[in-house]
Amino acid sequence: MRSSPRFHRWLSEHPTFGPIISNWHQHRAVSQKVKLRGAIVMVASFSFSIYIVPHDWLKIMLAVMLVVLLSWFIRLPVIEQLADQEENH
Repeated sequence: MRSSPRFHRWLSEHPTFGPIISNWHQHRAVSQKVKLRGAIVMVASFSFSIYIVPHDWLKIMLAVMLVVLLSWFIRLPVIEQLADQEENH
């Protein structure tokens, strides 16, 4: 945000990312849909990385990192969507 105000403005006004960023800045929370999509993408990307990496110790480290990251991400507060507001992606 401070390094590039132009990029921050573009991201904040983006139709997909804008509501997510706004919810985070205002409420420090994400919608249930964002939480579900984020968890799926994390599991998919870490699973692919674990499959590709040739060393067992790296696979274990990636699995541990996934568990730590998911446990943090799942514990984020959820903001409820209101009927009169734009959908929180």
